[in-house]
Amino acid sequence: MSQVITNLKIESLAYGGNGLGYHDGKVIFVPQTSPGDRVNCRVVKSKKRFAEARLEKVLEPSVERCPSACPVFGLCGGCQWQHMPYATQIHWKERIFSDLLQRQAVIDKRSIRSLVAAPEPWHYRSRAQLKLQIKGQQLAMGFFRRGSHAVIDHQQCPILDPRLNQAATVFRRLLSGVHHSRHMPQLDLGIGDDDQVRAVLHYLGTESGSVTEFLRTRIAGAGIALYLQGGRQAKPQSICGDEDLFIQVGEPPLRLAYGPGGFAQVNLEQNRALVQTVTAAVQECGAMRVLDLYCGMGNLSLPVARQVDQVVGVEDFAPAIAKARANARRNDIHNASFHHLSAGGAIGQLAKDSGFDLVMLDPPRSGAFEVVEDLLSLQPRHILYVSCEPPTLVRDLQPLLRGGYSVEWSRAFDFFPQTHHIESVTLLHRK
Repeated sequence: MSQVITNLKIESLAYGGNGLGYHDGKVIFVPQTSPGDRVNCRVVKSKKRFAEARLEKVLEPSVERCPSACPVFGLCGGCQWQHMPYATQIHWKERIFSDLLQRQAVIDKRSIRSLVAAPEPWHYRSRAQLKLQIKGQQLAMGFFRRGSHAVIDHQQCPILDPRLNQAATVFRRLLSGVHHSRHMPQLDLGIGDDDQVRAVLHYLGTESGSVTEFLRTRIAGAGIALYLQGGRQAKPQSICGDEDLFIQVGEPPLRLAYGPGGFAQVNLEQNRALVQTVTAAVQECGAMRVLDLYCGMGNLSLPVARQVDQVVGVEDFAPAIAKARANARRNDIHNASFHHLSAGGAIGQLAKDSGFDLVMLDPPRSGAFEVVEDLLSLQPRHILYVSCEPPTLVRDLQPLLRGGYSVEWSRAFDFFPQTHHIESVTLLHRK
């Protein structure tokens, strides 16, 4: 039988969202706890120096604990921190981010700027991937249970834009009791700055024709653009509505489109704050020729293009490159070019004739380690790294710092209230 630890005091929070305590010389990680809690917990995984435990009971709640807003919090894996007030969440995000940079990348604390908190800690998500699962005769729609592929059904998610909750209700009613829904594992919902809602329904069955007709006749009039995705590599097929969602960034605002299967930040207000920080940094650098790796549909490239002589964007997802080019034309920007290339190796191809004095990076959670050696060979005067995963940011910074760069500043952004996730922008310069 697994060990039960009684009266464990939670001392702090760790990256990943778990509370941290100490017992018998080991670090104990316990989810859904707050600093100051005293809890009973059951060990579920034990290593030499640490153990992971499941919360059994809160004996004495911390003053930093509050009731959660969601009835399935603790079951659903979407949020980790609803049990703490938002002021406490941003305090710990700032502290965790700063500690990681100072301890693992040896960055001076004075270079770490204050975190940019979200103006709205609820109903901020403009995109969501809802999982679908048939349980008995009922359709469950929501996010996975933490650590499993069981779907936790929820009716109204408090971090989704209310109009996405409304759209989810439409599909819940539409698909319940329909035999095709057994072959529908996921529903992608998104909303643009113009309030247009788009849905991409994933269907893995063999009757796509009849499914398309079933959906077309029933979704008309709901104000939702709908696409059917036949598989991970398949192109989404239009059922009804416009292809694009539009977001606004920069000042004066640029109108940027992204298509079904494309990427845009989930927190549109915080994305605008991040873009403002990036464009200010570019101006601070005095950069004139900029390479933007992992450029997507031009979220950073196009606002920056208005300040410099030339921007070259690189992205390995072809539809995003097509959108970036269309977005440049739509916004009358003529000094930005976009290339369908993998980031790894792109620097060598694009910097043959002339170099870049600034390279911007906005990689996925896996980070940008694949381009670090190329960056050290290119030696741009500045590097601007936008990260959504502090541990991979730290990993990638280490060889750059050893290779002749130093951090001018780094700033965390809270794009994901109620969760442990941290976005950031870091500016490096060559010594």
